[in-house]
Amino acid sequence: MTVSAEPVQREIWVDEGFAAFVRDRSAPLARTAFLLTADRHLAEDLVQTALAKVADRWTKIAGQGDPTPY
Repeated sequence: MTVSAEPVQREIWVDEGFAAFVRDRSAPLARTAFLLTADRHLAEDLVQTALAKVADRWTKIAGQGDPTPY
């Protein structure tokens, strides 16, 4: 039996506003997370987890104005 290792391509929809927020705020969020954790890898995990949660609620968050304080 042969198993094909071809990559699976999926179309992922990303709101441009959210993408811009991630580009603009990832580095400052990572610096703050590092100050909280004193561990670069843990800080990156913290930021990724937070941004994943924000992505799920982005429409509501962005609809309330500036998303930075959220």
